Amino acid sequence: MKIFTVEQKEKRKVYRLFGRTIFRSGEKRRGLYDMKRIIENYCGVKTKLKRWEIQHGWTPLDGALAVDLERDLDLMLCWNKRFQEDWVQKSKVPCEIITAPFVIYRRENKIERSKDAKGTLAYPAHSIKGKKAQYDIDKYCELLRSLPEEFQPVTISLHHSDIDEYNMDKEYEKRGLKTVCASYGQGDKQFYEAFYDILKNFRYTTSNEPGSYSFYSVEMGIPFFILGEPSVTDNSQGADKNVEAKKNMSILDYKYGKIAFDLFSHKPYGEITQEQKDFVYSELGLNNSLNKEELKKVLNKVKKWF
Repeated sequence: MKIFTVEQKEKRKVYRLFGRTIFRSGEKRRGLYDMKRIIENYCGVKTKLKRWEIQHGWTPLDGALAVDLERDLDLMLCWNKRFQEDWVQKSKVPCEIITAPFVIYRRENKIERSKDAKGTLAYPAHSIKGKKAQYDIDKYCELLRSLPEEFQPVTISLHHSDIDEYNMDKEYEKRGLKTVCASYGQGDKQFYEAFYDILKNFRYTTSNEPGSYSFYSVEMGIPFFILGEPSVTDNSQGADKNVEAKKNMSILDYKYGKIAFDLFSHKPYGEITQEQKDFVYSELGLNNSLNKEELKKVLNKVKKWF
């Protein structure tokens, strides 16, 4: 099993603004995750449009994000019904449920957990520029190392912001844990390709709080569990425009954050309960999302507006 370490990362700029064009080894991309590429490949439609957007990740908030509502859009694509219902109360821009683009990519490419998968991939609560996820890293590493043998070894998967802004790769590595990052050390692969290339090699995933990785893991059939205390963040400077500008914020302050945290904190670890699966499918909108032909019609309709 080949695992790339963050020490192998290329020295190149990664922009943090979703939807912004970036260049990586000469290839044009629209944002770090480039979810529009997934949708266009899936539908066989090249839109060349800027005025449509996609929910970039799972949110513990009640629904639509402020940054998305502020955009000048003609179409919004989202993961699930609760996002859509909140969106239509706040915006006149059409919003359709398509599930998570990462899930579309995985299913279209039939990516499954490797037969040789072993160990646990840990996704610690991640930071953004100006808003650091605060938690006791020594205690967290101790908890990871104390997991039973079937969960070993543990590898840390970091968000690029934690590396670029806070050097968390070095913090974990000096504590004896290997680190990986889908933004670095993966050649010229798209983020979503690198993400699944890493994930498929592990039997389990974990974090100290739920995130998009939780849903991607369970949808793929990889058990996810919560270990440790959630992070606390200081958003008093308003770095994250989607939440209040205040100190001592936690994912447990939000209804769906607490639901997910409690749901994945059960023991024994290493299994996917029916309750977890039902929640994941609901949050991913898998039971009420547009199919390929329906989505293609929506995109083609948007093209005709220009």
